[in-house]
Amino acid sequence: MRLIIVSGLSGSGKSVALDVLEDLGFYCIDNVPAALLGGLITETIEARDALYDNMAVGVDARNRAADLQSLPELLNTLHDQGVTCEIVFLHAEDQVLLQRYRETRRRHPLRNDSMSLQDAISEERDLLGPV
Repeated sequence: MRLIIVSGLSGSGKSVALDVLEDLGFYCIDNVPAALLGGLITETIEARDALYDNMAVGVDARNRAADLQSLPELLNTLHDQGVTCEIVFLHAEDQVLLQRYRETRRRHPLRNDSMSLQDAISEERDLLGPV
């Protein structure tokens, strides 16, 4: 089984990357909680279905910090089970992300009433450090 984990900053193009991987024949799931990733992959391995031979999942900062920090250990475990794991981490300059949020008027997933967009982007960079 080949697993590609697509991660990165919100607004950096993760969903577009997953769309491209889907067009290339990957079975894709976006916004997978990091805590559920191990169980998901175990289930797909046990299914023994060619549909899951090439799989891509989106993992972002909307996870508990401890779950993101345990991701490297999970990847080692999956590797030991014969899963070829790759990480595609997408990033963009803060000014590019700020402009994208202004254009789309979407709310950053970590932003709240007491946090600026710039602060949310900075916090997200810190949270995704282990990935």
